[in-house]
Amino acid sequence: MRAIPAPGVRFLRSFSRDSWYRGLILVLTFLCYTTFHLSRKPISIVKSELHFNCSSLGSRPNNASNSTTWCDWKPFDQDNYKELFGALDNAFLVAYAIGMYISGIFGERLPLRYYLSGGML
Repeated sequence: MRAIPAPGVRFLRSFSRDSWYRGLILVLTFLCYTTFHLSRKPISIVKSELHFNCSSLGSRPNNASNSTTWCDWKPFDQDNYKELFGALDNAFLVAYAIGMYISGIFGERLPLRYYLSGGML
């Protein structure tokens, strides 16, 4: 007597090899685009660490650093740190806008499959 496979095994066997590859491509595309969109705001996240509220960390270490900005990163430890953050944001967003414009030009002229594959790489 032949054993009847479990319903889950029958369900998995019902898909062809092409269906599995299509599903894998769908999942990989989703993960690539998720990481792409997560990388769009790294400067906003990092800014809070570049100029930190040093008083919340307690006493400063015993070294020759400035007592009010000992935990900040240079050059963001000076009084003009807001202007520097503005310049940093401006440079990032201008480069992003130019890149999106150029990307749009390529996106109109290339086949979508090749364009998305190159973009994910």
